[in-house]
Amino acid sequence: MGVTVWRHYATAVSRAGLTQETIENPVGDPDIDAALALGALGCGTYLLGAGSCGLLGARAAAARGLPASLAPLGKVTVGAALAAWPACLLGVGWGGPTVVVVAWLVMLPVIGWIVVVRQRRARRRR
Repeated sequence: MGVTVWRHYATAVSRAGLTQETIENPVGDPDIDAALALGALGCGTYLLGAGSCGLLGARAAAARGLPASLAPLGKVTVGAALAAWPACLLGVGWGGPTVVVVAWLVMLPVIGWIVVVRQRRARRRR
């Protein structure tokens, strides 16, 4: 009989060639993978859009600078990447990668609204 231990947690028990994994096994944890993928998706989408905007409008960007819309979109992107963490915690606690994706999608409009409200307040102060 053998017990596999990882960071003081029994992750598997084996006897006579058979192995039974426990719920403490961290291998293949899809919740964290989904959260990392969502963060990378947000950052990749922003970088693709910003890069294509800079590439296609290189002459205009050289003359006038980059479009002003890139800064707020960058803030939304950072917020979307950071929102993957609480979404991951919800998924780990209550239901897996599906909960991670749904929680992240629910948080995106809230993050966008916060950025828009802050931008309007900054304009009013000027």
